Amino acid sequence: MNRMLWGWLIAAGLLLARIAYLELDAGRQVVEGGAPEVLALVLLTGGLLAGLLGVTGLLGLLGWVAPPGAMKK
Repeated sequence: MNRMLWGWLIAAGLLLARIAYLELDAGRQVVEGGAPEVLALVLLTGGLLAGLLGVTGLLGLLGWVAPPGAMKK
């Protein structure tokens, strides 16, 4: 796969993780309502996992992944 695609996957993962941190911070500032812990957990886990997959792919360890269009006959 293209290096730019792996880079965008890393950027998307970092963005998801940042949104999760903002959700947790916004939840702490609200006194009456509870923080959306489940949403923040899902966003943080998904963001960090996407970033990890992007870094692994960028390093070339996911070279076995077929590029788009390779399965056409």
